[in-house]
Amino acid sequence: MSDQTKLKAELASRVLSRRRLLPFIQRMNPKYMAGWVHKDICRRLERFSDDVAAGKSPRLMLLMPPRHGKSEIASKTFPAWHLGRHPDHEIIACSYNISLAMQFSRRVKLLLQDETYQTVFPDTSLDPNNQSTEEWGIAGKRGAYVAAGIGGGITGKGAHVLIIDDPIKNAEEADSANTRESIWDWYGSTAYTRLAPGGGVLVIQTWWHD
Repeated sequence: MSDQTKLKAELASRVLSRRRLLPFIQRMNPKYMAGWVHKDICRRLERFSDDVAAGKSPRLMLLMPPRHGKSEIASKTFPAWHLGRHPDHEIIACSYNISLAMQFSRRVKLLLQDETYQTVFPDTSLDPNNQSTEEWGIAGKRGAYVAAGIGGGITGKGAHVLIIDDPIKNAEEADSANTRESIWDWYGSTAYTRLAPGGGVLVIQTWWHD
């Protein structure tokens, strides 16, 4: 393959990775093997991202059994891709406890710091003065990412994208009416109120309860 052909292929890969989520995932991780369900998730998340940008207030729920790769795509990779496309957007990501939420935050941060990411989204990088795991920002932009546990304090924060991954830890908690009611109250009184006009809600969850 000639140098010119390699250059054209590289430029095409960069453009495709900016436009499409799955090519971005595979560029960041060349060993990633996508099944039909992962391709379907990526298509839905692409539409979700576009609808957020258009102010359409999208809602998307990904309900799948454990270990099917839903969080790998939606909570660990999608936020980095969306912020690359929309660096002025704010994201709040919540899980059943702050520890899990911060795990997701660290993974997203690592992507933004990767040299390969910068070849796709050169205008999106971490703010050197605002990059704690719990809350970090985008350099020179209004974009930001906040990690929180369900029920945790997010007052004063805003979200173009509200991600709720595993709000319920397991089947035992799902069987508790009090737990379900508490989470629903938190969503209605706290989480939902943080949405920017036209913002989107993304829920990732194992279907524990009817």
